[in-house]
Amino acid sequence: MTAVDADARRAAVPDPASVPAPVPAPVPAPDPQVGPASVLRLHPLTRTPQGDRVVVGRTDTGRFVAIPAVGAQALDLLEAGRTVEEVERAVTPADATEPVDVLGFARSLVRLGFVAAVDDARTGDAAAPAARGFVVAPRARARWLFSRAGAAFAGACAVAVVVMLVAVPDVRPHALDVFFLRTPAESLAALTVVTYVLAGVHELAHVMGAAALGVPARLRITRRLYFLTFETNLTGLWALPPRRRVGPLVAGMAFDAIVLAVVMGLRVAGIGPDALWAAIALVELAAIVSQFFVFLRSDVYAVMTALLGCTHLQRTTRLLLRRTFWRLTPDERDTLAASPARDLAVARWYRFVHVGGLLLATWFFVVLFLPSTWHLLTWMRDSLMSAGPTTWTFWEALVLGVLLLSPRLLTAVVAARDVVDRRRTTRARTR
Repeated sequence: MTAVDADARRAAVPDPASVPAPVPAPVPAPDPQVGPASVLRLHPLTRTPQGDRVVVGRTDTGRFVAIPAVGAQALDLLEAGRTVEEVERAVTPADATEPVDVLGFARSLVRLGFVAAVDDARTGDAAAPAARGFVVAPRARARWLFSRAGAAFAGACAVAVVVMLVAVPDVRPHALDVFFLRTPAESLAALTVVTYVLAGVHELAHVMGAAALGVPARLRITRRLYFLTFETNLTGLWALPPRRRVGPLVAGMAFDAIVLAVVMGLRVAGIGPDALWAAIALVELAAIVSQFFVFLRSDVYAVMTALLGCTHLQRTTRLLLRRTFWRLTPDERDTLAASPARDLAVARWYRFVHVGGLLLATWFFVVLFLPSTWHLLTWMRDSLMSAGPTTWTFWEALVLGVLLLSPRLLTAVVAARDVVDRRRTTRARTR
């Protein structure tokens, strides 16, 4: 027996984005009730093969789930106007010991907001977006930027960067390039603002790349572990074949490569403020390298999962690791058992990458992150206490301190928000 209901509830498809967020658990709608004789009228749904599953969803709400082949077959029959009972008889194999749970599957479709009406009764219509953030659905502008010519230009810039790094040692980024102003505090504060701007345009590149394919995006501020992250939710890309998703997913890195090539080229030519270009080059090189930290669900992770045919690799990996070191709950065992075969195959080797990344992040947190945060707090305290509020030194230290600490403060706010969201979700599920 195949319980398509279990897959529809548990196989929520992750966001194919650089700094993606999982789709929250849908909130059940109390009415209307679905019974064996019910006929469902579905919203327009997309269907995209992904490994041994089919990704089904609504592009207008950005909610997608991965279901097995029997679920896709049941969905087609329900969409054709067959009753739940008729569909159950049609999809249940003749040699099955018990019927496929189409009734549970149909009820899960209502909870997901995929059903417009049950018989003659309209549903609550979960048309509101499923994820937090600002909806951005711009017109498709400058499509040539995301054409083959645009991709070739970005690729040429990436090659030029590598050539300059190898052939011109003087323009190679150095850790001390961050100190390009009068004092270290001024340099780091200014670089924080520059990083915010570059990260914002990086995400805008994702948005524009998706818009060129007619896919809306959702922007928000989130975190990966203790790192502040600007996120572009491109869940709507699941309506497209895997290879067509790659362009919007790598658009941010393409922007980084172009900026890096330009500032390094200006340094080679001796044009403009060399110290500023060096600082920007260091920021952009770090941004590109960080995208290869796949354990943080980066751009490279999103491309990797799309091309490998995975639907929920991160969740499957965590469950495999939890099973290795702890005992799974009954729900977790069922979720792991329902995981797509492709996810399980990839997770068997990806889990070592995941663990290695977590160990590296732990080392960075203990050795660098905590000491630097304490140093910033100490410097800010000493600067403020040594000067009165009527002096320029006091206000300079206050402004610089707030800028320097802003990534950490925002990360703490996001972490608190995540805790509140998890508690709300837990309470909603227990009702």
